[in-house]
Amino acid sequence: MFRFFRALFLITAILAVIATAAFMLLSSEIRRPGGTDDTPFEFVVEAGEHTNAIATRLADLKLVRQPLLFVALARLQNLDDKLQAGSFLLRQTMTMNDIMVALQQSRVKEVQITIIEGMRLEQIAEVIGTAGFLNVSEPMALRAFQSGAEFKAGHIYLESLPADATLEGYLFPDTYRLNETATITDVVDLLIGHFEEQYATIDRNVQVPDVSVHDIVTMASIIQREAARDDEMALISAVFWNRLKPENVGETGGGKLQSDPTVQYILGQPGDWWPKLDNLTLEEINAAPGLYNTRVQNGMPPGPISVPGLTALRAAARPDATANYLYFVAKCGDPGQHNFAASYNEFLTFEQEYLTCTQ
Repeated sequence: MFRFFRALFLITAILAVIATAAFMLLSSEIRRPGGTDDTPFEFVVEAGEHTNAIATRLADLKLVRQPLLFVALARLQNLDDKLQAGSFLLRQTMTMNDIMVALQQSRVKEVQITIIEGMRLEQIAEVIGTAGFLNVSEPMALRAFQSGAEFKAGHIYLESLPADATLEGYLFPDTYRLNETATITDVVDLLIGHFEEQYATIDRNVQVPDVSVHDIVTMASIIQREAARDDEMALISAVFWNRLKPENVGETGGGKLQSDPTVQYILGQPGDWWPKLDNLTLEEINAAPGLYNTRVQNGMPPGPISVPGLTALRAAARPDATANYLYFVAKCGDPGQHNFAASYNEFLTFEQEYLTCTQ
């Protein structure tokens, strides 16, 4: 009998040791992360997806090492039916318990960005870089924007984009919401995609002959910066297209647009991307270097100077066909409104009126 109890005690002790060791191993495994990569990424749980399927996908992504243990832990904690559908932010360095908690409450946050008509690339890069994306910085955004050729594939309306051009003008202005884990490629593709959707609404009704999409976007970007009122955009568009017509090059100094925003585009600096030209002499304005200075360069600048909205794009594609104007000048007493002139003498009259009014 003594031997029996001694054997029973020994077996019990061995089983206890085994149970303790197993418990310690399981506890260690539960506390052990699935991998070493601390990069956050989005994990999507579909509605009605079972814990077994979730565990298998977690293991495939190296988020858990033992999917069966994950399922057992979920059932032990009565969480089998409580893992929510949605998007979640997970890392390989999270433990099983961390993941359990995350799948119950830590949904991926959304980031909202608002791109405003008339912004230039640097301003858009600042908006995106400071919005709260986990994987996007302002310098990263600007580098992507400056590599237009990298995004031409799959975007039909970028076909006329010159090989060395940036994405200036093509990141359509609007309010967007993206997951905070979005990459800069995700952001750019979304903005270009929206541009293409909007441009498609005017593509078949372009009334300016022999122009490319790039020409329309370039002209629209200038109109966007020149016009303070939507109802004047088609008139301002007519002025600029008229200045480029062969029959008017004698009047317009060889076909010069003479748009001040193109000079501002050259002179812009961080903190003051659209500097006023009021304090500069005519010589200083004309000396602004580069092909974007339409005060001294004939024809269109090499590309857009800002991001135009849909109204400006429509105006560039469909200028007021009844307008034979070649000039416009601010109208006194009506903020944002202009007088339009068909001759230089008429322009001088309107200009004098404005100067007299503002003195």
